[in-house]
Amino acid sequence: MNKIFLALLLTISIQTIQAQRLMGSNRSTVGYIENGRVMSSSRSTIGYIDDGRVMNSSRSTIGYINDGRVMNSSRATIGYIDDGRVMNSSRSTIGYIEDGRVLNSSRSTLGYFEGVRRIDAALFFFFFFY
Repeated sequence: MNKIFLALLLTISIQTIQAQRLMGSNRSTVGYIENGRVMSSSRSTIGYIDDGRVMNSSRSTIGYINDGRVMNSSRATIGYIDDGRVMNSSRSTIGYIEDGRVLNSSRSTLGYFEGVRRIDAALFFFFFFY
């Protein structure tokens, strides 16, 4: 009697981002970004970030973030985020994002973006059939 052995590998990638705090230049917390929601310091939802779309609290799309470009709701490019630099639509550097700090073009600290913790994982499931 012949036995047929079949192995099936299913891979599921998981990416979670834990709460991120938005802080003023004096490091007081002014809001949060968590699970795609933009929240005030009291954690009331004031907007969403979902699949490259930036939305207000009623989930109307007010802009997009895609491939380093920041776009308004009609998808006109209004700026760029590239290699830690924040640029306007003509690619003049207007600020920086560096080590959790938000800086203006002269590198003075305007505020902080902290608490980012990204966890990437892959789950592997093996199914064996005889």
